[in-house]
This record gives sequence, structure tokens and C-alpha cells, in this order.
Amino acid sequence: NLNHIKGGYYIIELAKRMPECKFIIAGNSNDDIKVPDNIILLGKITDKERLARLYSMADLTVITSKKETFSMIVAESLCCGTPIVGFKAGAPEMIAIPEYSAFSEHGDLDLLERNVRLLLGKKCLVISKKAAAVYSREIMVSNYLKLYLSLYNEVIEEDDNQS
Repeated sequence: NLNHIKGGYYIIELAKRMPECKFIIAGNSNDDIKVPDNIILLGKITDKERLARLYSMADLTVITSKKETFSMIVAESLCCGTPIVGFKAGAPEMIAIPEYSAFSEHGDLDLLERNVRLLLGKKCLVISKKAAAVYSREIMVSNYLKLYLSLYNEVIEEDDNQS
């Protein structure tokens, strides 16, 4: 479905254009859908260790969503040392490490394919070290705490000014 929010249509089209590549898809999928032979549908993965192994084994993570919030897919992939290619969807292009990612406008299949071909093979351990410096649990908790405290202080200051 061309209008599906997660963009599975684009992965199928990309797989047709790149028969020399294997596309492994983790996530919910429609069992009725016909996919090319170079696509393997794993279904939803809930085991975090298995998901991390899959990210680590991949040469590239492709994200074709129409809209994303924080985009754990981007953070998890980069932390596992795997580059990201995809469509601009709000958050992915904002949080990705630029030298290990490439994004195009949603629906631009030609540029998506070019970016995939460009970044294939760019996987390295340096990515995961850079990503860990940005997305580690400790840093994320610290950033959330700073944000909450700043919002709390704004509310307190507003209350003091209104008194």
C-alpha cells in the first residue's frame, strides 16, 4: 500500500530494484502480501538481544516511515554500528549521525536507492561509539531530567510572577 504509514511498499520496490541484496524485515506485516524472493519477513521482534544482533549483522538499516517521533530504530541501529538510510520523517534525520546516514524526501525511491547503494559497506565500529556517546541510557536519562527540570522551573517562575 503506497499510503501505509511505515512505508513497506517502498521496501518491496527497493528489493525489486536490488535483487542482489537481501532485505530482512522485522515488524508486523500482512501475511497476504506478495514479496520478492530477496525479502525475508521476520515478524515482530520483542527480544531486545535478538533485535540488537539483527541490527549488528545488518549492513544497513532502511527506514521508510511517513512520520516518526524520536525514532528508536535510528538510535538502536546506530548504537549497533549500522548506518541508516531512509525518508525524512520528522525525527530520524534530526537524530541520526550525518556521516553515517542519508535521507531523502518521502517517496523519492530513486534517491533512496542511490543512498542505499552509497552507504552499503560504510558500517564500522566508530558509528556505535559515536552513537553510544549520544544515545546511551545514562545520557538519555540525564537529558530527560534536564528537560523536565527546566519545564518545572518555568512553571514555578510563572506561578511566582502571577502571585
